[in-house]
Amino acid sequence: MPAVAAPAAESPWADGLEGRLRLIGGGGAGDSRWLGLTMDLRPGWKIFWRSPGVPGLPPVLDWQGSRNLKSARIVWPAPEIFTSFGFRARGFGGRFTLPIRATVRDADAALEARVAVLYQLCKDVCIPVEATLALTVPPKAAPHPAIVAARARVPKPAGKGFAVWRAERRGRALTVQVRHRSQIFAKPVILVEAPKRVRLGRTGPVTADAGGRVGVSIPILGKRPVPKDFSVRVTLIDGAGAWEKSVPVSAAVGR
Repeated sequence: MPAVAAPAAESPWADGLEGRLRLIGGGGAGDSRWLGLTMDLRPGWKIFWRSPGVPGLPPVLDWQGSRNLKSARIVWPAPEIFTSFGFRARGFGGRFTLPIRATVRDADAALEARVAVLYQLCKDVCIPVEATLALTVPPKAAPHPAIVAARARVPKPAGKGFAVWRAERRGRALTVQVRHRSQIFAKPVILVEAPKRVRLGRTGPVTADAGGRVGVSIPILGKRPVPKDFSVRVTLIDGAGAWEKSVPVSAAVGR
């Protein structure tokens, strides 16, 4: 008889002050498993994405105390864009799941996950919140629908359909442009992440030209010299679609 998959796993809900959170799991093959951090926040409250866009902190997960866990990392879905203290920020609100790719040491054994979650919850004020969650996931647990839906929102690697992913520097201004060979973007959002040694300012509005290119301009802050060679991670979001690419910044421009 073929093996029957165990049901997807869910921990009890934990209090998150202005919401609640829990750990869920299911899906994966071999030594790869999928977990998810599900949050259900009250209206108006948000948490931050991996790159907040304003002073803020994304969730930090500490997996000490877990058994049969080799590694775990959040695979970030495309974020919402919202206003936080007058600035455009990136994050999530309402009910959502952050998918987590986990690797186990023993593919035939259950994963006993224990995680301490520290995150910043913001509305009119920001509140640091900490919670501890625990969940046992059988080795052949069925995929959890919330994890499947969240993974569908993770930006895809840019494919051959794109003709342009360009990043150029002129002095202390960084410009990024993207063009698709056949698709016209309706309401594009462009997010740019730089290495720690490069501080970026507020991203300007998205512009579009007659050739189908969309782009943004961002100031480079501080007085330290700008590195000659670095890359930025560019995420393009348009409705339900999202793509990303690591783009080297042209060193020839702005010397």
